[in-house]
Amino acid sequence: MGRYIKKFKRVGSMGPTEERGFAVWAGYELIGMEDDLSDAGLIRVDDWSEARIAEHGIATFARVEPDDEATYAKLGVRRK
Repeated sequence: MGRYIKKFKRVGSMGPTEERGFAVWAGYELIGMEDDLSDAGLIRVDDWSEARIAEHGIATFARVEPDDEATYAKLGVRRK
């Protein structure tokens, strides 16, 4: 299992144009995955401290099973 985080950019509908964009970090536990997924925008954080992970606003990691094709597609990860 590998623990990864990914930044998703969002655009809100409130406020002036320059204030509408923001980023949301999400954490994933990819079961059976230990690859470098930086090409998909995922950062492996297995060796990060909990404090460093928390700096990105992540308190939990979503568990993703190997057969969860929809989530892997959303993340831009192709399973081997």
